[in-house]
Amino acid sequence: MALPKVLIFDINETLLDMTHMKQGLAPVLNGDESLVDLWFATLLHHSLVDIASGQFHDFIDIGASALVMVAHTKNIEVSQSKAKQTIKKYITALPPHSDVKPALSSLKKKGFTLVALSNSSIKGLEAQLQFAEIDHLFDHILSTESIFTYKPYAKVYHWACKQVKALPSEAMMIAAHGWDVSGAKAAGLQTTFIERPGKAMYPLGLPPDFSLSTLTELANTLISEYQNL
Repeated sequence: MALPKVLIFDINETLLDMTHMKQGLAPVLNGDESLVDLWFATLLHHSLVDIASGQFHDFIDIGASALVMVAHTKNIEVSQSKAKQTIKKYITALPPHSDVKPALSSLKKKGFTLVALSNSSIKGLEAQLQFAEIDHLFDHILSTESIFTYKPYAKVYHWACKQVKALPSEAMMIAAHGWDVSGAKAAGLQTTFIERPGKAMYPLGLPPDFSLSTLTELANTLISEYQNL
């Protein structure tokens, strides 16, 4: 396996800590933070339903619809507008995990091209990265809204590679989501799964090249390989 020259990072949960989001959405769900994980899974599920049925809605609108649906399963009434307003308030105010800034800084100094790739809108993604104070560390900030398709469709990863003038084999997708890792692997990219608490690889998915506990481990591994060249 050749050393990748481009590192493509997923954002939510991989780089940004969703704890604040869970605390913010819980009051809408009668204080049940456990439902927030179900909300996020429902959001991802229906983003794929959108694409499979020939539609494309803004990720935050799908998120609002998913929140309404999850609330409904618990007999909680939440309007679409309130759901969207609540999500917007918290999704752009997430702090980075403690390992993020040091790892990204180290990788950037070594000359790796760093890319942020998200299903969020470009406006929302930029706001997230600015709040987390990591926007300056990325060479490219890419949103799937540019091509009206969501990860993990292969089209997204191929488009991202094209934007940074790299072959899929020259790029590595880094994510804390098994579906993202498996999708990127199927598209021909190298992959790393970051083992954030509570996250696990899809057992039937395509295995990652690396499965590591932190971004610090990833930076150390790649920099070590870089120095051996």
